[in-house]
Amino acid sequence: MKRGFTIGSTTDGPSNSRPPNIRQKRSKTNQACSACKKSKTRCEVLESESSDGNRCHRCTVLAISCSFGEAIHDAPQHAPPSNSTSPASTSASTSPPASSSIPANILTQLLNVTEVSDHPINLEPLPLPVPPSLRRSGTVDWIDTPVYAIRTLSRIEYNPSGARNDPMVHVDNVLRDILSAQQLDSLLQTFEEKFSPWLNLPPRDPHQDSAFLRLAKCLVASRLLDAPTRASIVPRMQELTDKTVGRALFNPAPAADSIQAMVVLALWATVGAGLGVAPRDERLMIAAGVSMAINLRLNDSVAHLLRIEADEVDDRPAAVDLEELRNKARLFLTRFLSRLCMGTGRLPLSIRKASDHDAIDWSSSATIESGRDARLALSGQIYATTEAGLHVRFEKLADLDFFYLKVLEMFSEFDNLENFLAPLSAVTEHENFQVFVMQMEWRMCRLLFTNHCLGEIGKAYGGGQSLPRGWYCEVVSNGICLPETWGKQSLLLAQGILTSAISQFKNLTEASAVPDSIFAMLCSTAAFLVRIKISAHSAQGVRIPGSSDMLLQRTRELLMTATCGPDHIPAQCARIIVSLVDTYEAHIRVPLPQEQDTDSAKSIDQSQESGGLPGDDELGAGMSLGLSPSMYEATDLDSDFWASFMNNLAADGQICCRVKALCWGRDRDRDRDLAGTQLTACGPQARWETEDQLTTEVRALVLDPLLRSERQRVHRFPRPIPAQA
Repeated sequence: MKRGFTIGSTTDGPSNSRPPNIRQKRSKTNQACSACKKSKTRCEVLESESSDGNRCHRCTVLAISCSFGEAIHDAPQHAPPSNSTSPASTSASTSPPASSSIPANILTQLLNVTEVSDHPINLEPLPLPVPPSLRRSGTVDWIDTPVYAIRTLSRIEYNPSGARNDPMVHVDNVLRDILSAQQLDSLLQTFEEKFSPWLNLPPRDPHQDSAFLRLAKCLVASRLLDAPTRASIVPRMQELTDKTVGRALFNPAPAADSIQAMVVLALWATVGAGLGVAPRDERLMIAAGVSMAINLRLNDSVAHLLRIEADEVDDRPAAVDLEELRNKARLFLTRFLSRLCMGTGRLPLSIRKASDHDAIDWSSSATIESGRDARLALSGQIYATTEAGLHVRFEKLADLDFFYLKVLEMFSEFDNLENFLAPLSAVTEHENFQVFVMQMEWRMCRLLFTNHCLGEIGKAYGGGQSLPRGWYCEVVSNGICLPETWGKQSLLLAQGILTSAISQFKNLTEASAVPDSIFAMLCSTAAFLVRIKISAHSAQGVRIPGSSDMLLQRTRELLMTATCGPDHIPAQCARIIVSLVDTYEAHIRVPLPQEQDTDSAKSIDQSQESGGLPGDDELGAGMSLGLSPSMYEATDLDSDFWASFMNNLAADGQICCRVKALCWGRDRDRDRDLAGTQLTACGPQARWETEDQLTTEVRALVLDPLLRSERQRVHRFPRPIPAQA
């Protein structure tokens, strides 16, 4: 019975045995009508709406057309035939299905939506990670990363005018709010006339520069404005510059103008920002510029340019592209990082190769561009030679002759550079003042190398302790006492540098536009001269003969006249020189003790000198001179050396006067007798019957480094006649 009942019940259909409130399961291929699909919701048919089974609940509430019935009609018939027997079987309960994970309140809110917004939600786009195929120019490859390419194109602003889309256009807008149009043009023109020649780059239209470069130029040129105007605009430009520098440093694809702007900001510190503003580290600024240049592969532009010039490439670029490549090579060959790192103990990031000076044609100085190329090439060789010289070390006393030969090679390199530098000021037709300063840089670099050699000798013979008395007599190579010879050369160089600076820095506007590193090197030269004066007075008790005191005073006056404000580097250098001179004057007013040991003498000297010496941060982070009391201990010479040094100065001065008198024909007989007396007292015993009987030893005295100005006149004397027994 039970078996027959079961079979019979199946023939009657399952709809008669199911409860009327059970909803028939709909096919998953027809989840929603077209209207509900747009709002991403499911269609629901309630029991109260079962009479109209072809419409869903949402479309009924919104009174819109519904395609729910069509979707059911077009759906594939996967369900059994009995599924369509009753309309009630296709209805659903008022409660959501048990399989749904949407809460009831959320579902109700979704069903009660009455309108779909036509405007998308304003979400801020997140920055995309850098794809592997990102090129150095900032564009992406369409084939490798099409999505990134679309996103990049979509971020380009619509510009119907066709103007250039500057990524730092807001910098230009803020700059124009700070400066008027007339002030902006005036500052840019001032920079091109006064400051641009120091960069040794070809002249260009400043209005074609990027906003960052224009901002840097205006900030530097503002030092020549009057004080009230400078006080009103410089702080705001300085704040804008600090923000722009941060953006430029983190730019993955920097521009060449940004590198040049970093160079400009490193060479000239801001004037007028106030003494309380923390100075920038010029070395870090320009080192960041070098890193940006390497990211742009400007270091490869020099080698590529050389290959093009040698016709080693298949496709020679057009003239415009070749000039752009040459400008990139010029920008990378600027050796301003070496200038700022010179004498500070830091090594520059960019190393100049031997073939770099062949990349730029500097054989002529007829035009402004060729003259700047010549200075660019020669200044690079000056600092490359100095860097090589500062790497020469003297570690063992047994290597004295080898060390002396290496020093002679470096001096020969400096002499070769002088062969190019000496006639340049006479043959160049433009920017002669820049040529003179480059020649002065050559002498300051030579002084720095000579001082380095003296320091190496002092460290080797001192061994970390005080130098013994008469130690310099043992430092003899090839018959030459190295400390005495190099010491005199250093004194001559220091006085010559300061003398030439005083005589040539006459135009105040040009002097104010000189890079700050030049003033720092002048101050270092003055400090070296004061060091020699203090050391000589400590050992001998007398002043060095000559006009060195007046020379230091005129140097301080020169720096003060070139000052644009109290926070300008020349003003700080002048204060340092005043402090050094006051230290020297206080030193000579203290009576020298008659007998004391070396340690007590050093302690007295340190206590007297430390009060007037400036700190390393006096000139800012990138302009320190390294002045400290230990500087005087490194290469101080004992009293015997300074006694010999002072006696040679006096004797050479008398010989110089006598030789001048002999050459100029002033009272020849009297001067001949006086010259014979002085030369007999200073040199070997000999009789002097005529002025042509100068001995070889006397000629050696006349050819001393302190008498180089007399070299040409003395060389015309014939070989001397030996004295009679």
